[in-house]
Amino acid sequence: WGFYWWSHSLIFVTPGIMLPGALMLDFTMYLTRNWLVTALVGGGFFGLMFYPGNWPIFGPTHLPIVVEGTLLSMADYMGHLYVRTGTPEYVRHIEQGSLRTFGGHTTVIAAFFAAFVSMLMFAVWWYLGKVYCTAFFYVKGKRGRIVQRNDVTAFGEEGFPEG
Repeated sequence: WGFYWWSHSLIFVTPGIMLPGALMLDFTMYLTRNWLVTALVGGGFFGLMFYPGNWPIFGPTHLPIVVEGTLLSMADYMGHLYVRTGTPEYVRHIEQGSLRTFGGHTTVIAAFFAAFVSMLMFAVWWYLGKVYCTAFFYVKGKRGRIVQRNDVTAFGEEGFPEG
């Protein structure tokens, strides 16, 4: 599960901040008023801004310190990485061996994958909102029962903001 409530204080269990990416996503929607451009550009910003947005919080934990003659980072010393002292070689292999085929650029690969997933999820949820949140009702007229859709957006136009 990744949550060690019994061994780490609540200060060390911090959530990620998504505010910079969300602001860029909203700003892209505000400027373009086009859901496809927002999905591609703003969704990409949402995924790519996660790591730099959290760097002011977690950056200082990468500072090196010497504890009892052993060089550690602040994260190791505070318990962020949950280092087991009995198996340091195992932990070292895990830290350096992840995504080995990508040449050790795990942060960059993870950031671009997060950007791709954010683009995809924005498009999927926009479509679901379009399909399931469009108000419609049946009107009985000369031709029988027909469906009338009310697609008036917040801008007061028919259809979607791109016209």
